[in-house]
Amino acid sequence: MLRTEHGDFQFKVKEGLPDPYIVAEPQSRNGAMPGGIEGLGFTLHTKELAEAERIAEFFNVNVRQVFIVTK
Repeated sequence: MLRTEHGDFQFKVKEGLPDPYIVAEPQSRNGAMPGGIEGLGFTLHTKELAEAERIAEFFNVNVRQVFIVTK
């Protein structure tokens, strides 16, 4: 049976090799990801750190909540 888990996240840029990426850090009381997953991140088309920061800020302003479907 599939379950839908909801979570509040703060999106932050990390400097990866070779390109920056965005991680979703859970904002739950215990810091755990919903549904028992270990992490959630986004690879980007951009190689520019400033552009990655703008994308993360867009997520933080415009994404209210993330949902994850688990088994």
